[in-house]
Amino acid sequence: MKKQRTTCEKEATMRHVISISAVAAGIVLLTFLSVFLHEPVVDARANGLFENDFSGTIKLADGKMLLNDQQTISYIIGSDAYGPYILPRVDVGVASDQGLDVDGTRSVRKLRLDRLPSATKLTLHEGLTPYVFKRLTPHPRN
Repeated sequence: MKKQRTTCEKEATMRHVISISAVAAGIVLLTFLSVFLHEPVVDARANGLFENDFSGTIKLADGKMLLNDQQTISYIIGSDAYGPYILPRVDVGVASDQGLDVDGTRSVRKLRLDRLPSATKLTLHEGLTPYVFKRLTPHPRN
């Protein structure tokens, strides 16, 4: 003979299901908010001012690259088999007699850092010519 559930047992089971559903909905909401509304983490490991006698200056500051105190471009920091690099949003190159040049029609090139944290050099390759930018500012404290 099967035992039938009482009304109290049914209400307790229903409250349990509702509680679990509310917790699950809260977790989904928190995950959504943290993934879609969260500001990206800024990587400050390369922050500083770098200079090349021919091309000018590149200032890196919390995901923004300032070229010769004139143009700002966003960037990210990455690393591959060749080491750490800066990847600007648009291509940065060197133009004859003009210094640094930005071109949104070319493929983006990586600007190589010698190390992270506390990079001392930033290298921009223009064809076979490497333009080395040396750090002017003191190394950031870790």
